[in-house]
Amino acid sequence: MKLCRVIGFVTASIKREGLSSYKLLILKPIDDSGHPTGESFLAVDTVGAGLSDVVAVTTGAPATNALGDKTLPVDAAVIAICDHVTINKKEIDTKTKED
Repeated sequence: MKLCRVIGFVTASIKREGLSSYKLLILKPIDDSGHPTGESFLAVDTVGAGLSDVVAVTTGAPATNALGDKTLPVDAAVIAICDHVTINKKEIDTKTKED
């Protein structure tokens, strides 16, 4: 799993059958200090995350398991909204708004 921050949304007027009930989010991975790192990517939202939320994301085959339908073409799925994250005794700000 990865920790990421929601930086945007994707609107798709047509989605593959089985995905129509899910939002698509644009996520940016965060490092141990909560700073953005790496490339942004798309994920299916299974929990109702909002802009700037810190989320836990699963990728690969486990992402399809999160949706309950292993035939869906999903590479990443948001599986949790993080209220508090502490790494090496330092709390990461989960409430920061992205500019």
